[in-house]
Amino acid sequence: QRLGVLHVGQRIEEQADFEKIYKNAWADNANACAKQYAGTGALKTDYTRQRTRWGLIMDGWNSLVRYYKNNFSDGFRQDAIDLFLGNYSVDEVEPASPLHDKKDWKFLALPIIMVVAFSMCIICLLMAGDTWTETLAYVLFWGSASFGTFAIILYNGKDFVDAPKLVQKEKMD
Repeated sequence: QRLGVLHVGQRIEEQADFEKIYKNAWADNANACAKQYAGTGALKTDYTRQRTRWGLIMDGWNSLVRYYKNNFSDGFRQDAIDLFLGNYSVDEVEPASPLHDKKDWKFLALPIIMVVAFSMCIICLLMAGDTWTETLAYVLFWGSASFGTFAIILYNGKDFVDAPKLVQKEKMD
């Protein structure tokens, strides 16, 4: 009222157009910040605008994508933040870059084998063979292949996590 935007007695809650613009700007800002920080849009932005089932599904999808990125492909983000903030000190004696991390064959092969085996298991379930024993044999084979590769991935879990590679600079007293 002091700025002349509202008349005496008017309330912001009664201004539907302003409220819609304000909530959309708030949700857009949340998306921009979340994409920089987490790699996906913000969760529950549709709640800020108007909650829908599609928004609920997208929140679930964004959560799954965040989980994947956080565990398997986001180490570089923390490294970039550490470099930007000066939390990493360069060791002039060490010629090798700590950012170069050589992955062995299992890093790429095992997830692909697991996805193919699981897909084949589902296909065998959906497209039944001539006899139930044939279908059971295919499902057991592909199911055990997908379970076996999953177990190997779990056993070697630390190799699959994309952890930050830069170390913290020692704090000076």
